[in-house]
Amino acid sequence: MKLRLVALVLAVASVYACSSAASAFAGDDVVRVALKHVDAGKQLSRPELIRRAMRRSKARAAALSAVRNRARFSGKNEQQTPAGVLPVRPSGDLEYVVDLAIGTPPQPVSALLDTGSDLIWTQCAPCASCLSQPDPLFAPGQSASYEPMRCAGTLCSDILHHSCERPDTCTYRYNYGDGTMTVGVYATERFTFASSGGGGLTTTTVPLGFGCGSVNVGSLNNGSGIVGFGRNPLSLVSQLSIRRFSYCLTSYASRRQSTLLFGSLSDGVYGDATGRVQTTPLLQSPQNPTFYYVHFTGLTVGARRLRIPESAFALRPDGSGGVIVDSGTALTLLPAAVLAEVVRAFRQQLRLPFANGGNPEDGVCFLVPAAWRRSSSTSQMPVPRMVLHFQGADLDLPRRNYVLDDHRRGRLCLLLADSGDDGSTIGNLVQQDMRVLYDLEAETLSIAPARC
Repeated sequence: MKLRLVALVLAVASVYACSSAASAFAGDDVVRVALKHVDAGKQLSRPELIRRAMRRSKARAAALSAVRNRARFSGKNEQQTPAGVLPVRPSGDLEYVVDLAIGTPPQPVSALLDTGSDLIWTQCAPCASCLSQPDPLFAPGQSASYEPMRCAGTLCSDILHHSCERPDTCTYRYNYGDGTMTVGVYATERFTFASSGGGGLTTTTVPLGFGCGSVNVGSLNNGSGIVGFGRNPLSLVSQLSIRRFSYCLTSYASRRQSTLLFGSLSDGVYGDATGRVQTTPLLQSPQNPTFYYVHFTGLTVGARRLRIPESAFALRPDGSGGVIVDSGTALTLLPAAVLAEVVRAFRQQLRLPFANGGNPEDGVCFLVPAAWRRSSSTSQMPVPRMVLHFQGADLDLPRRNYVLDDHRRGRLCLLLADSGDDGSTIGNLVQQDMRVLYDLEAETLSIAPARC
């Protein structure tokens, strides 16, 4: 870990020193950074990695449901929530980490990527209550560019729970649905992203508002903070007026790095695509403005389109229902009635019994016959195809994106789970080895199979 930190600081500092001034982010800039899975380097098998992600998905599902239900029952969006009522965001137990640096000179920070929340924050020294993290705490006293935001600052007023307990200094409190909370000073600082490309390593340095957390509780899974990529004003996307961002996620057990690109991306991002690019509209909800909703129309299992009404996936005026695309959730989450139909279709076509007596966190699993368990080709055991249908797009999934072959336990598991309410989430396992592009100008989401 120390070697990684030293390498990052040297890389950032060397390029930083070679330029006459840190470059400000421009609309035509493209930043390409590596994403690392939170369990990378732990020498775990694919089934073990996915079981860990399943546990995180369970917490994430409960938190996403809490977000939707709060908006539904209050009839108000987050910015209109009455004083004293804590809004909730999805879980702090996320899946992918981006390495960046904060301050002058740059200090390394490992931040969790979250398309389901907005605040950018990290833990700061001195820290009254902090969580375990892989990096040294960010020390604002050692940065020449750290500047606490005044209470009149525009972004301060965008934080629902902010105050001015210190003279003319914006303080904040931000809560996540799994109990994670950060409290501290809201400030401005210089963020440096080391970007890889055909010309080697470059850096982009931009000023951003962020939370400098001195009281932090809950969970930061192998991270030092969170970078929100949601649609509200506090997010990185909104602060930098990013027109497009894209990621390509590799398998959890892959040695290839996942990547995140943001900026104009006007020249396209599909150089790694191995199949057709498909595009569907992005939708917005005034009740849950952070989330990236899509117009989802149904599912096919095997050769049969399931007879599930499109209304089961509709985004309703009160903020309930709807289907979001999320980088921070591993499993694809479906309402209980929809999940039951999907499971029924798989069981009818697989003709396998359910695996009894298993851990509920293992999800929906079928018991593989002993003859297949002894076969070296178990991973190639035929399973029905699965297609996700969107308005204008049909995503025919690779087998490994929706099935887990657990050889040791003799099980075949579906990478699906109950959302806990009438909303749905397209998780990151479905998105693996796909180039996913969020176009916030055109209000579209584009997906293509890719060699990430």
